[in-house]
Amino acid sequence: MVIFLLALIGTLIVMAILTIGRLGFGRREAFNRGKFTRWFIIFAIINYLICLFILYTSEPALTGPFWGWQWVLWPLVISSVANLFAFARSAVSVLEDASAISQGKPRSARSTSTTIPANASRGAIAAGILGLVVAAVVGIVISGLIVVFTTWFDSNAKALAAIPQVHMEPNSANLPPTDPNHIVLVSESIAAYKGQQVLGSNGQNLGSTYNIDPNSYTLQSINHHLWYVAPLSYNNIFANFASPTTPGFVVVDAENPEAIPQLRTEQTQAGTSIAYLPGAIFNQDLLRHVYLSGYTYGKLVDPTLELDDNFHPYWTISLMQPSRGYTGDVLSQVLLVDAHTGDIKAYNPQDVPSWVDRVMPADTVSQYLQWWGLYHAAPWFNPSGMGQQAPASDPELLYNSVDQPVWLVPMTSSSSNDQSSTGVFLFDTHKNEAFFYPLNGLGIGSNVESTFQSTSKNIRNYSVASTRLYQIDQEPTWVAIYVQGGGNGGFQAVGIVDARNLNGSNVQYEPSLSQALTDYQQWLQQQGNGNPTSGGGNNTLQTVTGKVLRISSVQQGNNTIYYLQLQGQSVIFTANLSLSPKLPLVQPGDIIKGEYLNTGTTVINFKTFDDLTISLGGTPTPGATPSPTPKH
Repeated sequence: MVIFLLALIGTLIVMAILTIGRLGFGRREAFNRGKFTRWFIIFAIINYLICLFILYTSEPALTGPFWGWQWVLWPLVISSVANLFAFARSAVSVLEDASAISQGKPRSARSTSTTIPANASRGAIAAGILGLVVAAVVGIVISGLIVVFTTWFDSNAKALAAIPQVHMEPNSANLPPTDPNHIVLVSESIAAYKGQQVLGSNGQNLGSTYNIDPNSYTLQSINHHLWYVAPLSYNNIFANFASPTTPGFVVVDAENPEAIPQLRTEQTQAGTSIAYLPGAIFNQDLLRHVYLSGYTYGKLVDPTLELDDNFHPYWTISLMQPSRGYTGDVLSQVLLVDAHTGDIKAYNPQDVPSWVDRVMPADTVSQYLQWWGLYHAAPWFNPSGMGQQAPASDPELLYNSVDQPVWLVPMTSSSSNDQSSTGVFLFDTHKNEAFFYPLNGLGIGSNVESTFQSTSKNIRNYSVASTRLYQIDQEPTWVAIYVQGGGNGGFQAVGIVDARNLNGSNVQYEPSLSQALTDYQQWLQQQGNGNPTSGGGNNTLQTVTGKVLRISSVQQGNNTIYYLQLQGQSVIFTANLSLSPKLPLVQPGDIIKGEYLNTGTTVINFKTFDDLTISLGGTPTPGATPSPTPKH
């Protein structure tokens, strides 16, 4: 394996420094080949074992300053201290012998010499001191200077802020529209609860040996549908010793809270058992397996379990390399590891298979946007905080389109008291590219959850399990999932509220998403919103003309809503009475015309409405009275 060669190189570096110290600075008497050879062999073996241990356990990335070989400083320090300790032991031994002579003890009770060999003492001291000096200079002085000259001062700050490739969208007042058919209705807490329930569903008592980490659930798109996926892990090290693989993984539907979770094992699908996973012992540990396979030239980060469209498990690992000293990590390669066989394939970021949802780590995105917010419009030394921004939350995986996820990050001012946005970032999950939408004034942070929690419609006081920001009907919109207790009661309701109007009374609270979306569309009309201008794609108003088959009205609060079924249309249209005074007069058979925004749902809200059968206009005839109806 590659670490044997790396350990040998590390050992030679350490021994070269120690030898220079011992022979170059510590030699004062005749060279003793035997003693030197014994010293060299003993310390070389010890250093080789130490280097192997460091490489095997910590897996240092051979990149960045010193090409990553600064890890050699650890065995150098240990060896230097050992040399000084050996000298100290010799000195103690001489003192003990001198004490024995002074007390008149027999010669057998003391050594044959009462002096420290000059070459041994000076050589050990010189080797130890030189080793510590080299470690201090390289590890503290030079490393400190590298940090200063790559991250301090304004020019370096601007360079850090420029690492993310940010595209400003100054002319865009809206985020990309969200497909309402793929809104996430299952929180991680619900997914963890459902996954734990299904663990014993196959009758094998898997829970006695394996568990599912609640934090391991990964949202992803599989065959144009959103799922949570989590691997089965070992309960303890003894379970790991007993089995070289875990049985498989759990799949939980993220769009349908009523769907039954799936436990996929070798019994249900061949090739689903997982042979390599994070935290396993020895070479079964995922990152160690990859490192020992030769991928030592970068930081191996963000191992994520993803399934291809055939539900075969793979681990995706991002291989990062620093661009400025020790920091400024950039994505170099993407490693796909077959979780079942351990086979590894390396891809350039632009060549990653399309079924892989993300390769840009969330932590890297957060770091990039922190630098951008701090320095792109403000100087490095800025005690006042003027002009600075900061991410308002951790990156959230957003699926506006089911097959094109992005990291969504709202930005806010540097003030900790600010609860509104300065804009929203959508960061590409496959490459270092971000789009900034200057949406000011969106409610963010704790205000969002408290708004959903405070709605009077939540009479059973359900908890808010998660909130996600979408673009619905041309408005930035928060969607919340309500659960019973801490999530163990599962999905109970969904809430929707305009991100610009956070108020408990504005929350549209319903037991299903379709009902909540309909309520929200009508609420937007009442507020004078939801009337998009003509644009491209899903933002374009579409026109329909057709014959009315059925019409009915319902009263919702103070508003009258009309439901219409049109001939040849597979959806139901709704219209608010405020759109047209003709609505109460519409009859089956009338020809109507309306404009709407195609949201992809089965209930669509009209933005404009007209009944072409009813012709209005002209001046009523004064004094005209209706003709009497003859009675029979």
